[in-house]
Amino acid sequence: MGQGVIPMKIVLVKPGSLKRDEVGNILYASSSVTLIISDRILVVDTGSADERERVFDGLRRAGASPDDIEIVVNTHLHEDHTGCNDMFCNADLLSYHTGLREGCVLAQGVRIMETPGHTLDSISVLCSGDVVIAGDALPTADNHIKDLPPRIHVDRVLALRSMHRIAGIARIVVPGHGMPFSIPDGRDAELT
Repeated sequence: MGQGVIPMKIVLVKPGSLKRDEVGNILYASSSVTLIISDRILVVDTGSADERERVFDGLRRAGASPDDIEIVVNTHLHEDHTGCNDMFCNADLLSYHTGLREGCVLAQGVRIMETPGHTLDSISVLCSGDVVIAGDALPTADNHIKDLPPRIHVDRVLALRSMHRIAGIARIVVPGHGMPFSIPDGRDAELT
């Protein structure tokens, strides 16, 4: 008998945040933290170091602890996405720099998409074929609605291409700095 499909659970542990001044300069940023439970237990991005308690509490509400996590995926290596990596002592810390590339399978129904533009090493995580945990490849619903690349980017053309690719695949996007939203309308969405 072959192994069946394992139901996947995707939980927003902590939404990302982004605070700007009146001219748009970033004053504070912390990434979304997302828990994926499949045949393995993963966390995508870990937020800023000053949000440890929020990450711990969010995991607890989801019925998990840092010790349960097998894999941490960092969508890129900015500190607002990696600040709590050290909470996950039992996990393999993975990123583009550890060899994650397009199509890498991390768990049943979970694979990597290369989505450069914000940084050249930006990756996103595709779950169940239609939920994309985008990191800063698509940082907010406003970026999608207004078709604007991340304000901080190394290549505008690549950033827009990655955003459009995500929008072409996703039913729901977990952005780097906001609440999950639906495609195409950008309205808040529930993860399932």
